[in-house]
Amino acid sequence: MPPPVENLSDDESTGESIPYNDAKEDHDSGAENQEDNDEEVEEDEEGVYVVEKILGHDFAKNGTLLLQVKWKGYDDPADETMEPEENLLEGAKDLVEEYYRAQGGRPKKPQRGKRKSMTGPKQTPEKSEPKRRRKSRAEAATETPDEDDADLPDWVPRSKNWENEVQSVDTILRDAETSTLIAYLHWKNGKKSKVSLETCYEKCPRKMLKFYEEHLVFKEG
Repeated sequence: MPPPVENLSDDESTGESIPYNDAKEDHDSGAENQEDNDEEVEEDEEGVYVVEKILGHDFAKNGTLLLQVKWKGYDDPADETMEPEENLLEGAKDLVEEYYRAQGGRPKKPQRGKRKSMTGPKQTPEKSEPKRRRKSRAEAATETPDEDDADLPDWVPRSKNWENEVQSVDTILRDAETSTLIAYLHWKNGKKSKVSLETCYEKCPRKMLKFYEEHLVFKEG
């Protein structure tokens, strides 16, 4: 006689339950996260600014050297900014060094020298010569500056062309530390400053030519 057939319930006949397949939801979630990451990367790239050129410099009240920066892709002068030197040495060191070479060395904050005494003994005026000849270019380039002139700042305007900014070139001197020639400029806004000859040749060549013409000695034929 065959053994009795067991009465299996529905749960027992189907075995273990099959888990819900959520692979599609995981895939969709991963795609959304990837899109978010791509958007963050794009935002980071948009926030990167590249230095195109150093145009000028100035000093903060605490003595920090500030460099006038033109940013790549921003041609409006209003977009130019003054940045601390240390902020540019990592990403734009070559441009900073190129600017320093054009200036005849790293700009230094001028130190206020002692004023000349107003109560000192009066000097006897020398006998004037019958005819005063113009100083030669060599004499003008090597004469010693007054103490007040030695304290002049390195201020320069932001414009690329200085022909309409410079009132006159007062003199040309050789820097005792760097042996480079420095021009002492008188600006139309009343300021005075000293700038390397290389920069003057680039920014105001006509003013330099006029200075040389005024200091050349012409021989009569």
